[in-house]
Amino acid sequence: MEKINKYQLFAMIILFLIGSSTLFELGIDAKQDAWIAVIIGMLASLVLLLLFLSIQKQEPDKNISQIFVHYFGSLFGSLLVILYSLYFMYESMRNIRDFGELTLMTFLPQTPIAIVMLIMVVLSLYAIYKGIEVVFRIGEFILPGVLFFHLLLFVLYICSDIVHFDNLLPILENGLLPVVKKTYPEPIYFPFGQMVIFLMFWSYLNEQEKLIKTSLYAYLTSGILIMLHSLFNVVILGTTYTKISNIALLSSVRIIQIADVFERFDALVILLIFAGLFIKATLWYLAAVLGLGQILKKDYRKLAFPVGIILYGACFLEPNWVTHLWIGDIIANKYYVNPIFIIILPLLLFFVILVRKGLTKKKDPIAKY
Repeated sequence: MEKINKYQLFAMIILFLIGSSTLFELGIDAKQDAWIAVIIGMLASLVLLLLFLSIQKQEPDKNISQIFVHYFGSLFGSLLVILYSLYFMYESMRNIRDFGELTLMTFLPQTPIAIVMLIMVVLSLYAIYKGIEVVFRIGEFILPGVLFFHLLLFVLYICSDIVHFDNLLPILENGLLPVVKKTYPEPIYFPFGQMVIFLMFWSYLNEQEKLIKTSLYAYLTSGILIMLHSLFNVVILGTTYTKISNIALLSSVRIIQIADVFERFDALVILLIFAGLFIKATLWYLAAVLGLGQILKKDYRKLAFPVGIILYGACFLEPNWVTHLWIGDIIANKYYVNPIFIIILPLLLFFVILVRKGLTKKKDPIAKY
């Protein structure tokens, strides 16, 4: 069985959560308190993370697909696994499309989006074909560089004298409750609630006793970085421009100028976002083929190519970037995709596990001793 270590898991959680988060200004509906909304969303989603970890600790050697089949039976359990696999495929498709749109907006405006997205799918396909360990090693390899450049951006912001902390005032102008309301659905579901995907990978950790500590440290580290980006975007751009900007992070970076020498760090930001989108799209893609492979009793690598074709074709269903964002919001919230896969089904699974294990102990009185 393939295995990953705690450093690879730590790296992948950070890269996954940061992922496409920097494309959007999370919590900006809370205006100058957007960074507080991110903190509240992170803490609220911590409850979800503890739920996911509790499920995993009940069955440390199984991923969510195997747990569903074990506790719900082969028929209903397999149906739930298929639904989760479709959810994972949908999320991967969205990240691939994000990658294509970002490339055209910032880097290669004359390049056909079909070519850009094809490159992403092929790279993800190749990584998945090499196996779970290789995918997680990629994250372990690129994390130091990603963290260094994120921290470098914060230093450059301060050194370039473009930070205006008065943009944060007044803090909690209307009290805490209005800010709390702005944390739903984002950032509770996106990105923090998406930690549900790691129920597909936690069972591969070779040191299960380090699971909770590693996951929590990585989760909190990611949350702090996302919060800092939200804070700096507001203090640099102000709430109005941050809200209307296509990519607030890119707008902030374009203002950096130190001694008329250090400026135009656009390429650095684009590379950071590209790295995050690649990791996130690949992880969703891998989770989908793992689930389908276990249901069909086939090597997940053999399913990577047909699933990749479906993902690539699905990327063209949305005619443009605006429609892409609009449909994403409708599917996630109006049709309750996020609540179902992030809250309702995990809660149902955890309840069934507790009931089934409780009944088993009652039937086996020897287990008490």
